[in-house]
Amino acid sequence: MKSLPLLLLACLGLPVSAADALRVAPVSYSSAAGEYVADATIQAVRQSVVSAQVQGRVLQLAVRAGDAVTAGQLIARLDDREYGAAEAASLASIREAQANLVKAELDHRRNLALARQNFVSAALVDQSAAQLKAQQARVEALRAGAAVTGATRSHALISAPYAAIVAATHVEAGDMAMPGKPVVSLFQPGALRAVAYLPEAQTAALRAALARTRPVVEIGALRVPGVLTTILPAADPGTRTTEVRIDLPATVKAAPGQFVRARFALGEAARLAIPAQAVLRRGELSAVYVRTAAGRFQQRQIRTGERLVDERIEVLAGLRAGELVALDPVKAGIDAASGASR
Repeated sequence: MKSLPLLLLACLGLPVSAADALRVAPVSYSSAAGEYVADATIQAVRQSVVSAQVQGRVLQLAVRAGDAVTAGQLIARLDDREYGAAEAASLASIREAQANLVKAELDHRRNLALARQNFVSAALVDQSAAQLKAQQARVEALRAGAAVTGATRSHALISAPYAAIVAATHVEAGDMAMPGKPVVSLFQPGALRAVAYLPEAQTAALRAALARTRPVVEIGALRVPGVLTTILPAADPGTRTTEVRIDLPATVKAAPGQFVRARFALGEAARLAIPAQAVLRRGELSAVYVRTAAGRFQQRQIRTGERLVDERIEVLAGLRAGELVALDPVKAGIDAASGASR
């Protein structure tokens, strides 16, 4: 069926050219650089999920999403009364053990003096020496336990591990924090990378291509060459894909989680192509006029790829090598609508 716009042109009485007079071009292969395009996501090179190390109710959340924090800055404060009581009990036990240690030292010195005068047996001296060592060990054990209790109490104050931006908060004041439960997510600005997941079929070719060229990350209208590309050695057994990380220059401004495209050059390849001027576009559809063996032009829809050098465009489907397409699709459409045959 002839397209309605072209029938209208013919009905308006516009001049119709003969098919032989229309310039045509053959569908042929062009040598062009092959390319694989993958969807990717911006990711901070240094990012962390700060979690609680102890259980406790959140008394204060000191930051909000988007805040800049410095290393050691308070992020959240948990209820530490239980840990404070345990620490006080540990310190009291240490004081008690120290008093017993002083008594054991005095008893042992007294027994040594009496033994020199043969007033006590050697066995009693050995017994007091053993009691002294036991008290010394008890004091050391209690001090170690108090250090653990103090460290546990310090975990109730959650601080930033490095200077960063708060990407998100995961708790609010009044929530119950649990060991391993995320409190905030942080990322360090300035060092970004694009992360893509490539299918197994492309991994080998990309490894070879990366030895020659660097991938390009497309961030909106901006194209940025990657600084360093890392292909992780293991593939995901569930998706059968391999993660590829492309480090970006420090000057790139992007947000973690932003959608981008990564373009990988695969070297020279032969692609079926036609002159770009032969393509007629109607909305999302692309078509050309192909000259038939009878010398008439027939409209055919095609699927196009990338624009190549010399103003040629790649044809992914709809045409075969050697076919002839009209270089002026509008005139060819008028010719086809009028039924002219040459």
